[in-house]
Amino acid sequence: MKKIKSNYLLITILSLTLWSSCSTDVDLYTDGKETTIVYGYLDVDQDTNYVKITKSFIGDATQLAPDYNASNYDYKLNVKLIGKFANSSSVTTDYLDTTSVYKPYDPTGIFYSGRDQVLYYTTKKLKENENYKLVIERNDSVVVSSNVRTISGSKIRKPMVTINFDSDYSNQVTWSPNVIGDLAAYYEVVGYFHYKQLDPGSTDTSYYSMRWVMGTGTGEELYNSADRLLSISYTPSAFFSRLAADPNIANNTSTYTRRFVDCFEIVITSTGDELYNYILIQNSGSAIQDTPEYTNIDNGLGIFSSRSVCSKKISVNEMTINRLIDYDWGFEKTY
Repeated sequence: MKKIKSNYLLITILSLTLWSSCSTDVDLYTDGKETTIVYGYLDVDQDTNYVKITKSFIGDATQLAPDYNASNYDYKLNVKLIGKFANSSSVTTDYLDTTSVYKPYDPTGIFYSGRDQVLYYTTKKLKENENYKLVIERNDSVVVSSNVRTISGSKIRKPMVTINFDSDYSNQVTWSPNVIGDLAAYYEVVGYFHYKQLDPGSTDTSYYSMRWVMGTGTGEELYNSADRLLSISYTPSAFFSRLAADPNIANNTSTYTRRFVDCFEIVITSTGDELYNYILIQNSGSAIQDTPEYTNIDNGLGIFSSRSVCSKKISVNEMTINRLIDYDWGFEKTY
């Protein structure tokens, strides 16, 4: 587990904390006793939900972190997800299975550590805005648990069909929760400018994307109760500034580089209270406590929360394409 230092809350928790290997910043043991460490979130938009369950160890994390056996159980835990629904007296129980995951180092992905990992997973379709309890039963009769309420999904309302950056006026991305008034703790809005590129001497077109954090904020900050919508404002000129700083544009543009606009994609990620509170405490910079601790795992450590992701691809309007052509970046119209 890493000590978090980041400007972007959601990126940090998803890419560094949730699936990372151990560092020496945090002691993951208590009085020499074995402690179960849990990291996971429930996402109603996904077909499969994963939970990472490991254990603490005593010793030098620099030496032991690469050792799979040091932080993983040598047996399969009994893990179940219990659903308790508000409008029903029934209770559902889903037993999680395991899967082995290995992916090479990739700082942009969630499985990036370059080490084998065992994850517990369920393919059961989860319900929005409902309560779930994670229960982990160890062979020594210790029971570890956590409760979480899933987040309602969202729908992007604006822009509807096209996006225009050929303007000096501020504009907005607006969206609504599927359940009116059911707000997540925190939202991050990211835009992806997708384009195709034909390099000099090449006959194959390559695909590139420029990532742009358009806005972030808590649900209370972004919600307008009058129109029941959430929104962030962005300045169109910031799009061109961000594109000019993109490594592929800045370092890989020659006289004969040809580029063609594909589309613009908006991705809105929302996160639950537990995840948001965890990051706030980890980034508090407290002078009283070197490493603030926050966990919602009973009889263990870690974090179990919820999130939701919605996305929408829209066209880039012709005026914006014309303005892109005016820059010396090799953009052309597609006929």
